Amino acid sequence: MASQPDSAVPYTPSLPKKALILFFKGVNKLVAWHKLPTYIGVLNLAAYRYELREHNLRDTYPSPSYQGTSASDPIPEEFAHTRNSDGLYNDTNQPRMGCVGMRFGRNVAREHTKKPTKEDLMDPNPRVVSEVLLKREGFKPATILNLLAAAWIQFQVHDWFMHTNSTTEKHDIKLPPDDTWSDSQMVVEATQEDEPFVELDKTSPAYKNENTHWWDGSQIYGSSEARTKELRGLAKNGKLEVDEQGIVTFLPRDDNSIPKTGFYSNWWLGLEMLHTLFVLEHNAICDELAKEYPNWSSEKIFDTARLVNCALMAKIHTTEWTPAILAHPALQVAMSGNWWGVLGERLYKLLGRVAPGESISGIPGSGAEQHGAPYSLTEEFVSVYRLHPLIPDNVAFFSAATGKHKKTYPIKGIAFAEARAPLTEQNLGFEDILYSFGINYPGAVTLNNTPDFLRDLHTPEGRHVDMGTIDILRDRERGVPRYNKFRTLFHMKPASSFLELTGGNADVAEKLSTVYEGDVDKVDLLVGCLCEPLPKGFGFSDTAFRVFILMASRRLKSDRFIATDWNQGTYSKAGMHWVQYNGMKEVLTRHFPVLGESLKGSKNPFAPWEKVGMSGEYKGEETNA
Repeated sequence: MASQPDSAVPYTPSLPKKALILFFKGVNKLVAWHKLPTYIGVLNLAAYRYELREHNLRDTYPSPSYQGTSASDPIPEEFAHTRNSDGLYNDTNQPRMGCVGMRFGRNVAREHTKKPTKEDLMDPNPRVVSEVLLKREGFKPATILNLLAAAWIQFQVHDWFMHTNSTTEKHDIKLPPDDTWSDSQMVVEATQEDEPFVELDKTSPAYKNENTHWWDGSQIYGSSEARTKELRGLAKNGKLEVDEQGIVTFLPRDDNSIPKTGFYSNWWLGLEMLHTLFVLEHNAICDELAKEYPNWSSEKIFDTARLVNCALMAKIHTTEWTPAILAHPALQVAMSGNWWGVLGERLYKLLGRVAPGESISGIPGSGAEQHGAPYSLTEEFVSVYRLHPLIPDNVAFFSAATGKHKKTYPIKGIAFAEARAPLTEQNLGFEDILYSFGINYPGAVTLNNTPDFLRDLHTPEGRHVDMGTIDILRDRERGVPRYNKFRTLFHMKPASSFLELTGGNADVAEKLSTVYEGDVDKVDLLVGCLCEPLPKGFGFSDTAFRVFILMASRRLKSDRFIATDWNQGTYSKAGMHWVQYNGMKEVLTRHFPVLGESLKGSKNPFAPWEKVGMSGEYKGEETNA
């Protein structure tokens, strides 16, 4: 195992990088990065990343010792070259880094993340914000994406983070006089704070992650070694257990009809579909490895297949999902560069790595680095992935072979216990579900587009919640700075007025001013991001994107199994080939060949697919024209 740099050493950009930062600070006073020529815009984004790495990575532990050492947490030989489900041993010097139960970090200094007073927490009332600014006023579709893109991001988020709710502390939300909430009160559990180690932890609490922080497929493999063992069951050759019912393969269910998978909260058909797809992909990788390496044990096959499957998901997210939701030419180049380097995919496949650093030949294989702070996901990262407007009101289902419309379900009809309804009631297969998601639109990530289903949500465990209210409350509760302060801390100009914030939209500005009592500095981060003008091709705000610039590459660059042990010794020759020569289209058509007809002209599987057969006759607002 290669030695890794000490994360306690502060990161300082080199002189050329500092010069690039200063140069683009001057340029951006005149021209925004997204209005520059493509490759100059790419350089501008690189300058942002260097500056953010220097100033916006903050550990929430008092010292690096909390991350463990090779002496306190010696790495068992069995995990020297493969992932541990608890997230341990990824970093060889600090083995607890990124594991289950470790704190979320911060992207801003903790003096800016203080726990709010009760008055500040409720100012303005988060339920009023939800009712006036978030409530859907007619479905606004995101026409650059398909519904598969919405399902994908929830599938990924469930790999990355999960806070714990307190069992004792609660927030009472005062209901406005004319509120239509069906219960007599609205009560939301507080987020469970981690125990304080130092005085700062009392004024600026930290919170633990129930999942691993790594990009390790924990949503399908589990976040503990015991859970992973359960999910493998009695399957042979390294495979995950599945339930084959005739020609349809399902995830197994327990006695309470809960899917047997790594993470199953907030279950709906979109998750059923993608969890099943990537369990099938894992098992297909196992078949390939067993064929290529017949002497390998079942354990060796599983460990390698998990590495391959996780890397493939990371690659798909980096090079396909992100360029779909951020469809700007500079982003296409930059995200491809994160994986392949600036020379591009074709030259990488021809020549391999031609330089050790991340810029020329991509982050995989460039060597893990923490840039001055132990790796973790951050509270601010969680905040900018509040993308509930993506969920539509209805989903129309079709035959993938003929295009015949079968039935349109409200989103409530394909959630929780009803997640499989189109499969069982309409006799559809997963190929039909995937096709239908491929031609349906998600909602646009904008103001007044959060569906009523999520704002009046009844969960199987008996909770009745408004996710709009909770989204606002969580950011405030966890000390995430409000919109203007957030922009300042991310080296962006704050909005001087509601009219400037909304790009000159007087109606929206007036609505904001009414809710926030004329104080633009009170605007919540989520609300500001939903109403600011978007760069061309963007599916979410430039403000949220600043966190993404930093953390998208960090998830790859910090990971030993991507950045350092990216080689045939770890992945095998067959495994490396599988990652580098497959993408989402190949995954879809490998398991469901009928989808090839709709995907044959697709440049990105997360953009709307071409309709086939009779589905072109269907004109519902939820599908592409």
